[in-house]
Formats: sequence, C-alpha cells, structure tokens
Amino acid sequence: MKRVMTWQLLLLFCLSLFLGGCNGKQAQKDQEAAGYKITDSQGYSMTMSQKPQRIVSVSLASDEILVDLVAADRIEALTYLADNSGISNVTEQAKQIPRRIKDNAESIIALQPDLVFMADWQSPDLIQTIRDAGISVYVYKAPGTIAEVKQVIEAISQAVGEETMGKQLTLQMDGELDKITQKLQNAPADKHKTVLMYTLMGGTGGVGSTFDDICRYASVKNAASSVGLGRSDILSKEQIVQANPDMFFMPTWDYTGKTDIQQFKENVQQDPALQTVKAVREHHLFTVPDRHLNCTSQYIVEGVKDIASAAYPDCFE
Repeated sequence: MKRVMTWQLLLLFCLSLFLGGCNGKQAQKDQEAAGYKITDSQGYSMTMSQKPQRIVSVSLASDEILVDLVAADRIEALTYLADNSGISNVTEQAKQIPRRIKDNAESIIALQPDLVFMADWQSPDLIQTIRDAGISVYVYKAPGTIAEVKQVIEAISQAVGEETMGKQLTLQMDGELDKITQKLQNAPADKHKTVLMYTLMGGTGGVGSTFDDICRYASVKNAASSVGLGRSDILSKEQIVQANPDMFFMPTWDYTGKTDIQQFKENVQQDPALQTVKAVREHHLFTVPDRHLNCTSQYIVEGVKDIASAAYPDCFE
C-alpha cells in the first residue's frame, strides 16, 4: 500500500511540474504576443509588439549605447558622427552598420524604422514630424552627470528589450570607476589639482556639465565651476586668471573643420593675458581625446581616467 501511495505521489509531482512548465511557456508566449509598453523621458508612451528590429539612432550618445546593447543587424542607421574617430568611441563597431543618418525627417522616415532614438535637445518639430508618420520616437534626457548616463543606458536598454545587457554596461562602468578611485587613494589630499577644459570657444564646462562630474570622480577641482560658471558658460580671461588652474585640457577635435588644433594650442600658450596662469606658465596644456570628455555614453568613464591619470600620473604607473 505504501509503495502504491509513493508512486501516486511521484506521478502527481511530475504532472505538476509538466503543467507548470507548460503554463510558464504559455505565459511567456502570451507576454511576447502582447508586446511591452515603454515611456520616454517626456512622458510619451508607446507599445512595442516585439523587440525593435529596425532601430535608428539620431544622436551620437545613442549610437554608442546601442552598438553595445543590441546586435548590429537590429540597427538600421547610426548618425554620420559614428565614423568620426575624433568624437566617436565606436568607429569599429559602426563598420557593421552600413547606413548613416542626419536629423532630417524625410531620410529617417524613408528607412521605415520601428523605433527612433533622439535626445531631448533635438528639434521638437522633427520629433513630431516623425511621429506623425506613424513611427515610434523615444526621446531620452541628455545626461549632465555620470549617474544620469547610467539612467539613460538603463532606459534605452528597456526600450529595446535588453535590460540585462544594459545592467551589465552600467556594472562595467561602476567597476572601472572603482578601479580609478582605488588608484586615487594615493593622490595627495591637500594638493588636488585645479583643471580647466579649454575648447575652441574658450574655457567652459561649469556647474551642471558632464565635465564637472568627470572632475569630481577624478579628484580634481574644476576651474569653471569654482568661479560659479554654468555648464555652457565661457570664462573670461580675467576669470581664468582668477581661478589660476594648474592644468588646461585642450581640444583634439575641430568640429568646424577649419581650425589648426596645434596652432590653436600654441596661440593659447603665447596669449599675453594668460601668462600669469600656472598652467600656461608651467606649460601644462594637455590634450585628451574629445570623444572621452564630450561623451554622454558608457565611454565617459574613459574621460575620468584621462583626467585622473594626467593630474596624478604617479597613481597610474
């Protein structure tokens, strides 16, 4: 009798596992059939019937995030900047994706994408025109800090149905930042360097800029924020003298295509109004890639590493 009951119990257990598995598979099929809903940074909601397979990116940041999130055959087009090694961190990955796009409604609509990514600084009229054509547009909030970069990565990963990969990207960022922090433990706490980002327009990158947050992670003082400038404000030469930075970080990429970068650097070095500034006086005009300092994707961590290693080279030997 006991043996019969044992077999009966075993049979019931196996049957429950089978039914549970069937129910689980059916639930997954039902979920896939129903699709999923996403809401962008501006509160615009859309329903995806499946993971998008014809993605178009209309900003460099989303280019860089997407190529590390999804397979190349799911990306219909990247921006024309993706191929420019002066500003893009993904020139190699971009080679797998043949089409390039600019922020032009007709050319974007012609590709018939199932999801378009744009930043909130891009034209509202352009966004609406694409939506009026029946195409889903996901607008992400342009980040001002490294923490916000992580939020954008997670938001985009959810939109393309790749949350696990998005989490991996942010965890990799955290790991690299932790390594930098460990190295900086040997930096002299009472001698933190003051630095200035000197672009073709002049000194900039104040409070609220990603450069200001890069400086915080790199344990340096940002000259622009120290005199109260905002994220896009330009320092006067008097303010630069007042802040007296130890180091200038000069541009490596000319967005105009008309400037001799080396000559620009020499002109700053010889500027009579800046000769009392410590960075100029000691010839501490450094260059680090613009693709790292002007980055709002996972590659922003490279900017932290660049600034920290230039300011405290002994910690990175």
